[in-house]
Formats: sequence, C-alpha cells, structure tokens
Amino acid sequence: MRIVAVREKTVALAAPLRNASISFAAMTASALAIVTDVIRDGRPVVGLAFDSIGRYGHGGLLRERFLPRLMAAHPDDYADEARGMIDPLKIWSIVMRDEKPGGHGERPGAVGLIDAAVWDLAAKLEQKPLWRLLAERFGDGAAEPHVAVYASGGHYLPGDDLAALQDEMKRYLDQGFRRVKIKIGGTPLDHDRRRIEAALSILGSGAALAVDCNGTFPRERARDTFLAVAPYELAWIEEPVDPLDYALHAELAAAFPTPIGTGENLFSAADARNLLRYGGLRPDRDLLQMDISHSYGIPEYLRILALMEEQGWSRRRCWPHAGHLLALQVVAGLGLGGHEAAPDASSLYGGFAAGVSLADGQITPGDAPGVGIERKDNLYAVFRDLLD
Repeated sequence: MRIVAVREKTVALAAPLRNASISFAAMTASALAIVTDVIRDGRPVVGLAFDSIGRYGHGGLLRERFLPRLMAAHPDDYADEARGMIDPLKIWSIVMRDEKPGGHGERPGAVGLIDAAVWDLAAKLEQKPLWRLLAERFGDGAAEPHVAVYASGGHYLPGDDLAALQDEMKRYLDQGFRRVKIKIGGTPLDHDRRRIEAALSILGSGAALAVDCNGTFPRERARDTFLAVAPYELAWIEEPVDPLDYALHAELAAAFPTPIGTGENLFSAADARNLLRYGGLRPDRDLLQMDISHSYGIPEYLRILALMEEQGWSRRRCWPHAGHLLALQVVAGLGLGGHEAAPDASSLYGGFAAGVSLADGQITPGDAPGVGIERKDNLYAVFRDLLD
C-alpha cells in the first residue's frame, strides 16, 4: 500500500463570536486528504482530517516541513506488516523526524492533523470505525456504548446578551444536552454573574453548568471569580488563569473546592507532566482537557494518558477539548470521561455525523468506517475539491 498524494487547504471559519480572550471573526482551520493506491468501489481509499478549533490553519508548516517528509518516505517505512496496511505510529515518527524536543507552539497542530487523517485512513482500510480500532489496539477490544458530552457555547454576542443566552440554553436542552459550558471573563464580574444566573434559570442546577474563562484572569480576578461563583456549585471553572501558570493553578485548587478544568492549551506530554507535577490539581474532581489534534495526535495523547495513570488519575477525568468528530472516536475507544461538542450543526466543526444520536446528555459513536467525516454533509463538502 502506498500513499500517492496528500492535499491540504485552509478553510475560513469566520463567526461573529468572541470569548474573553479572542474573536473568531478571522479564524481558520486546515483540511487534509491522504490518498492511497488502494481502490475500493472504483475509488481510492482516502484518509481525511479537519482541524480542531481555536488555533488557525497549519498550511505553512504542513507544506514546508511535515508533508514533504511523509511523501519522501518509502512505503516499507510506514507499512504495518502484520495487517498488510498502514502503521500510524510509524508515520508519526516519520513526520517528526529531525524535530528537536520542546518548542511545541504551533507544530503540534500540524502533526496532529496528519495523525488524524492517518488514523481515519487506517480504520477505513480495516473497514472499522476508529473507536473500535483504538479499543482493539490499546484496550481490551470493548468500547463505551454511550459517551457523555456537553454543549460548548455561551459566547458573547451583540445585542441582548442575556436573552440570547437563555434562548441558546433552551435549544441545547431541546437537542438532548444535559450540561452546558458558557464563557465568562469578557465583561465585568457583575455582568458575568448575571450571565451565569440567566443560564441557571434555564438549566436549573449548577451541576449542569460550567464556565470558561479562557485563561485571561490575573490572580485577584481569579480569586474574586471563584468566591463569586461558589454559591452556584458549578460543574467546573475552566482555564481561570494562564495555562502555563502552574503555581497559580495550585493556589486556586488549594483555596477553593470548585472543580477546575484545564489543559486545552498544553500541546505535549512534557507540558502535561509539568501540569500534573506542579499544578496542584485534584484527581477526584478536576478535569484534564488536552486537545488531541492540537497535541500531536493520538500517539502523544497515549503518552499523556500513561503519565496521568502513573500519578493516580483515572481516564474518566479526561474530557478532551474540541476536535469533535475525532474526539468522540477517541473518547469511546480509549474509555475517557466524555468530550466537548459545538452544538450548531450548521458550522463545519459543530454537530455530529449522521447515525450518531444524542439523548439525555449521551451519544453513540456510530459505525461508519474511520472518523465519519463523510457522514457530515457540510463538512465533507469542504473536501470535494481535494478529492477530485
């Protein structure tokens, strides 16, 4: 089996949304197609991947460094001899050749995108959904029949923010979500409290609501926020401070009982190790949210899981950030706690593939070979010019 072509493009994700840290008005992502010489039903078998959200596209890095390494490799270099297919772990090593340790930055997202396409390809070659392939290779072959999921929304919008927020919460409940995350930190604390109370007036319980600060708070604002929201008994506070300020995470965790969610802006096993060592997080309540695609992909995520388990953490405390179709497959296949979902199916990164049902806050991963991009019509349309 040979890889005969790799095609990529940058896709605009412009949306009139913002959080406490960034606007999404100029956001982009990358789409990638890996084409093989394996022909089924008259067409080549192709691995597809679409970016996680929030870090822009990776076209420059892909074209200049990582894709040339992949295309220069001999098929024997990435062959899975036992299965007569393709070995994603070998391809990961190929694209990371001559890369120094550290300096993670934007590099992990480019490598993670290639890795996602390769795993999609590997699962298609074996004619299995990715969750099943992962369960067989890295588990006992069993996978979760249902995966917990929460709706990620509550961005700041123009106009009547509180009324729009309540309408949004109602839509999510109608869709079958039972937990929602909203943004705070982009307005004064008094207004953010009104946003929380507006959401709770629809959701009912604090356990059904998490808040995301997007890593923007200085120490005093973080402490004031934890104090202010304590009576609501929220599900968690996400990224209250700079993601790399481990000492401040430890201070907040020691001072306040509210669970903390963090990790989505750490992109390597080395960063995860430092968070676990120095961040003071509590394995009985806090959440680790490393983004699989932005963290070099599944091989690095497996290393992160090994580090966690060495330090007494359960995989159930892992709720990966974004990368929704891929994240669902990995959560189900590796037995993680759940994952984040953008509920708006009209967006490229929102909603689920056809055949995936949502009820009472849980979804079934579906049986489509690979990740299932072909079963999400508006997302699959992005790849048509790459597949011609």
